[in-house]
Amino acid sequence: MLGVFLVLSGGISWAISGILAEYLFKNYYTVEWISFCRLFFSGIFLSLLSIKKRNLRLFLSKEESFSLVFFAFFGLLLTQYSYFKAISYTDAGTATMIQYSAPLFIMLFLCFKEKKFPKRDEIIALFLIFVVLFFLASGGDFKSLNVNFLGLVWGIIAAFGIVFYSLSARTLFQKYGLFCVMGFASLISSLFLFILLGPKLFEYQFSFDSFLAMGGIIFIGTIMAFCLYLKGLEYIGAVKASMIACIEPVAAACMSFFFFQTPYTWLDVFSFVLIIISVLLNARKS
Repeated sequence: MLGVFLVLSGGISWAISGILAEYLFKNYYTVEWISFCRLFFSGIFLSLLSIKKRNLRLFLSKEESFSLVFFAFFGLLLTQYSYFKAISYTDAGTATMIQYSAPLFIMLFLCFKEKKFPKRDEIIALFLIFVVLFFLASGGDFKSLNVNFLGLVWGIIAAFGIVFYSLSARTLFQKYGLFCVMGFASLISSLFLFILLGPKLFEYQFSFDSFLAMGGIIFIGTIMAFCLYLKGLEYIGAVKASMIACIEPVAAACMSFFFFQTPYTWLDVFSFVLIIISVLLNARKS
């Protein structure tokens, strides 16, 4: 029950970060700049917490160092950057819904790893995801794709990022602690973006509203969201955690509608329902 509560709380917190990011995009802040601030400041905060809790380790083995960098780039950076990119092309609700094809990728990976064939419900869930992705990309038109195609692609990339951060660094978490791994991985990820951005980091001027929005992304949508989700994952496992966290796309879609009056068609709503059904099917026990 504790794991379920932690994952649900993490999912809602992450949905809040998507809404706040959408607000900043509407005020002409870029994906790269928001991603850098999110990773850098959350990395500092989590690293300080790891020092306070005496979880800091200065010496990693070669294998552990590779695992940390791998998690930083393909887990944190890939997930956060791609998710924000998808929001910039669509909206927080749609981007989050697309991202939640991740449980199916996790299921396929685990089936391949354990040399098992997917169960009937898992196959149905996978089919539903493909139907949903087609609807969101084409609006139901078999002849052409609409302007949300790039948002679809970035959302799928973000989904692969979720697979990496759900499965790639569990040994590091167990040995060095959640705050330590998340903190230093965030700083490593922000370094990649710093190299990419350079002087552009200092071209923005904060308003009070954007300052609050960025703070919410960092402390609620990043530190709380990732830590709650990954801590819950330790209790209930990667597949079940990714299923229960389906509260996130529902929360993101509702908040996007109420705060930004984001227009959703009946086909969009139908697609969202299919995603939730696929998640529930994949979560059922045999």
